[in-house]
Amino acid sequence: MRPEFELLVRSARISTNDEEARELRALLQSSIDWSYLLQVTNDQGVIPQLYRCVTRFPEAVPADVLSSLREESLNNSRSNLALTGVLFKLLDLFEANDISGIPYKGPALAASAYGDISLRQFADLDLILHKKDVLRAKQLLVARGWRPEFELTSAQETAFLEHYYDYGFVKEGVLVEIHWALTEGYFNFPIIVERLWDRLQPISIAGRRILTVSPEDSLLIVCAHSSKHLWSRLGWICDLANLIESHKDMNWDEVFQHASQLGSRRMLSIGLRLTIDLLGVSLPDHIATEVQSDSPAEALAQELRGRLFEERTSRPGVIETARLHMRMRERWWDRVTYGLRLSLGTTVGDWTSLKMPRSLFFLYYLLRPVRLAGKFGKRFLDRLLSRSHLKNG
Repeated sequence: MRPEFELLVRSARISTNDEEARELRALLQSSIDWSYLLQVTNDQGVIPQLYRCVTRFPEAVPADVLSSLREESLNNSRSNLALTGVLFKLLDLFEANDISGIPYKGPALAASAYGDISLRQFADLDLILHKKDVLRAKQLLVARGWRPEFELTSAQETAFLEHYYDYGFVKEGVLVEIHWALTEGYFNFPIIVERLWDRLQPISIAGRRILTVSPEDSLLIVCAHSSKHLWSRLGWICDLANLIESHKDMNWDEVFQHASQLGSRRMLSIGLRLTIDLLGVSLPDHIATEVQSDSPAEALAQELRGRLFEERTSRPGVIETARLHMRMRERWWDRVTYGLRLSLGTTVGDWTSLKMPRSLFFLYYLLRPVRLAGKFGKRFLDRLLSRSHLKNG
């Protein structure tokens, strides 16, 4: 691990003893590439953690780096406050029109996990609505200047609600995502959204009382979201670690029982393994034993941990991502379902590439393999031609 990544991990740990603090100071005084560190800190979503760390040892950090981190941390705080203000306005708008919304991720997760919205990096807002309220919410947002992420016909929009999971809206550079499910259908994380409404818990965000998902539900949601993105940001591991640390009364038996029902027990174990190994999270003995007993989860956690700190110039391809996603499922039928839905399910890209009336929507299922073959076949051909050119050049 490069010293810059080691520094990020150490700065994000839940707590440090005297010996670890001395090691951290020594690391700060080693050959750190500060320019590279500032870049990857933002990419990994841990600016608040690193800034809080270096303020403990300001004499060990170049003055210009300390100043840059201070400014980045202040910018993050300003952005978070501005987004929280937008969230409050949206909640007020929906409430005035008898629409209930659950904020999650964003400021809600920051408050629940960290107790302070400035200690988490986030760039957009997420709200869960009842599916029946989504199009009415869209009308309210559009009337106030929010632009839909997709331009869909009425027939496409109906199909969109049936097969997708969120609707994005943009205004003045701010993205808000309205959810009626939590992940794409192909990812097969079948959490019952309506169940969340019966288990909401209050939190305080900037002095305002807000209802959000319970810590137990949030734990599973964070693990599913991060697994979908292959745990590619240290910030997501920090979210999980701080959520655990902030809720000592977590009902772990309920968490694992629900994960088993969803087929996401391995995703949960991977996340917990990462928090233990990287950030020193302490779990109840029987939970730690449960996590350690899942050897495939441990192997995946090791692989993902290695990938986390790889210097990549591009994201993993579809095949590589699908392979890892399938390994994250403990039930064989979930792997089969994932593969079928990924290859055969239709997407917004399919609908917008060729518009059809509602009565002919079944044709999208027939056209999708052709569209995918064209898309990935072109990439494969370009790669072959590129290799041929290099060999003959």
